Amino acid sequence: MRTLALGKGGLNKLRAHQKELKAQDLEDSIKSIPPGEWCVLKPHGSDEVFMAFINAMIEEKFSNIHVVEKLNSSDVDKFSVEAFIKNQITQAYEKRLRFKGYQNGARIFYGGSDGLPGLIIDHFKNATIIQINTAGVDRYREMIKAHVQEMVRGACYLLDNEKYREKEFLPTYEKASLPNLMVEENGLHYELRSEVIQKVGFYFDHRENRFQLTQLLGRLAKLPERGVDLFSYVGAWGMSALKSGVGHVDFVDQGDFDQEVKRGLELNSVSHRGTFTRSDVFKFLEDRVNKGMKFDLILCDPPAFAKSALQKPQALEGYSKLHRRVLKSAAPGALLAFSSCTQYVSHEEFQKNISDAALKENKKLQLIYSGIQGWDHPVTSQLDRANYIKSYFYILE
Repeated sequence: MRTLALGKGGLNKLRAHQKELKAQDLEDSIKSIPPGEWCVLKPHGSDEVFMAFINAMIEEKFSNIHVVEKLNSSDVDKFSVEAFIKNQITQAYEKRLRFKGYQNGARIFYGGSDGLPGLIIDHFKNATIIQINTAGVDRYREMIKAHVQEMVRGACYLLDNEKYREKEFLPTYEKASLPNLMVEENGLHYELRSEVIQKVGFYFDHRENRFQLTQLLGRLAKLPERGVDLFSYVGAWGMSALKSGVGHVDFVDQGDFDQEVKRGLELNSVSHRGTFTRSDVFKFLEDRVNKGMKFDLILCDPPAFAKSALQKPQALEGYSKLHRRVLKSAAPGALLAFSSCTQYVSHEEFQKNISDAALKENKKLQLIYSGIQGWDHPVTSQLDRANYIKSYFYILE
C-alpha cells in the first residue's frame, strides 16, 4: 500500500477531528494516484499512521482525501481494506439492532458517521438498497453488496445516484430493477412504487420526531380535527397523526404520490380520513387562506432548500415565505411542526427564521419540542456536520 507524507497542516486537522483533507495537506503529490486508491498517510516523527482513500480527479479547492482509520505503524501490514469495510458495515448494523423498531426498517449505514464516507445503506422489509458516492468505496461495490446481502439475509440492490456520483467522476451502471418497497416505521406501514422513489427510498431521518408527534398528540386534552401534511411524499407525518386520533389529514405534494397515500391509509386502517392533493404547497396554502380555511395541525417537512452554502440566503428566504404562509393557515391553538433537512441552515438559523415569521405575522408561538435525526443517523454532538435534521413543534397562541 502506497505511503504518503502527511504535512503539519493536515495533522493538525486530524487532531481537530477533521477527517476530510485536501491535496495541500500532504507533502507528497497525489496527481498520479488512481481515483479511489487507499493509502497510508504518515506524519513525520510519529508511530501513528492514518488510512485514507484519495480521488485526485476532484478539484483541488474541494476535499479529495477521506481519512477513515488511525493505526500504529506496526499494524499497517496487517490492514485489509476488504476486512475493514466488512467490519464497519457489520458494526453499524449491530448498533441499529440495539433499538426496538429499527429491525424491520432503518438506515443501517450512514456514510462518514459510520466510518465510510459516501456509503448509504437503507434496509426495508423486503429489500436493502445501497448507494455509493465515493471512489474509494465504489471500488468494492460488489463485495459490499454480497456482504450486506449475507448480513440481512434478503434481496439487496445497488442504486446509483448520477448527480452525486458525477462529483467523484464515477461511472453510472445500469439501474437495477427495484421492487415496490415495503416500509415499516413506528408500527406504521407504507408501500412505495419503485418508479416514484426519491433518493434511497424513504426518509427514516425524522423517525423519532414523528414518534414524538404521536406522544404529544396523545397528551393533548383535545385532538386536532383538521390537519395537513405538507410535502407529504408517502405521508409518514400525516399517517402518524391519523393513527394518534386526528380527525382528518390533507396530504399535499407536487409529486405523483396519490397511490402511496391511499395505500398507506388502507395499510394503517385509517381509510376515508385522509385525502391527497397533487399541488405546489405554496399555491395550496394560498388557495386555502383565500377560501378562509384554517388547520389546527400543520406538518411542514419540505425537501432541502439549499444544495450548497452559496444557496443559504435563498433557502432562508424560501423558509420565511413558507413559514409565513403556514402561520396564516393556522387556527388559534393549532399545533405546528416545522422541519428542515437543509444541511447549510443551522438549528439556530432555522428557529430564528420561524420566530421572525411569527413576528411579521403578529403571531405568538410556544415552543414545546425540539428534535434532531433518528438514531440510525448517528451524530456525536449538536455541532456535528452530519447533524442536519431539525424539527420544532409549536402551539399557536
